[in-house]
Amino acid sequence: MFRKKSVILLIGLSILFLIITAGLVIPKIGSLTYPSIIHFDKWNGVNFLGDGGDFLGMLLIGLAFIVMNVFLSFKLYHKERFVSYLFLSANIIISIIILIFASVVIGNN
Repeated sequence: MFRKKSVILLIGLSILFLIITAGLVIPKIGSLTYPSIIHFDKWNGVNFLGDGGDFLGMLLIGLAFIVMNVFLSFKLYHKERFVSYLFLSANIIISIIILIFASVVIGNN
């Protein structure tokens, strides 16, 4: 499975986006004030406040999703190759969503 270039590319892109997110979040954690705004909307205002631990938790959850999806795709590669590629593609989407979330939260605070 890990000899295919497409598999290595999909895993590498998801890890690259997560590394970019970590490079964006980790230097900014020290400069964030304690009640950092994590979620708000125009009708209710601020809904959810957090701190630096929430951002690190977000990165760890993203890493856990990637590890879980790589494990599942490794187990299913010889039986269902399409599902394996689907899991690996979901890794990229998860990593991009975490990158967007992190950049919006850092930008607002």
